[in-house]
Amino acid sequence: MSWSLLKLRVVYKRALITRWERRATLQVSGIARVAKTSDGKAVMEVAGRPAFELNPVALSIWTKLTAGHSLREISSQIAAEFGAPEGVTARDVQRFVKQLKDHLLVYDDN
Repeated sequence: MSWSLLKLRVVYKRALITRWERRATLQVSGIARVAKTSDGKAVMEVAGRPAFELNPVALSIWTKLTAGHSLREISSQIAAEFGAPEGVTARDVQRFVKQLKDHLLVYDDN
């Protein structure tokens, strides 16, 4: 196989993955919600009980997840909102979403 054909296949696969990432959304569990405490902190409640305190970045990610944004959109929006490099925000989003998945608070749409 020639180098140009191989390169074309890699570019095509990346385009497919990128297109999928843009559309991929997560479903948020109906038992999780965010509430504000009397001192203004954001707390995630699970089944009506406080479970996690959310920092401003986590709160923003959660809000965007509940609005149906894709992980890629969330990462870009967080980068703009907090003035951080998109590579850093992408890792932060992935880590937080993994924690949410581990606690069954979000799940894949498919």
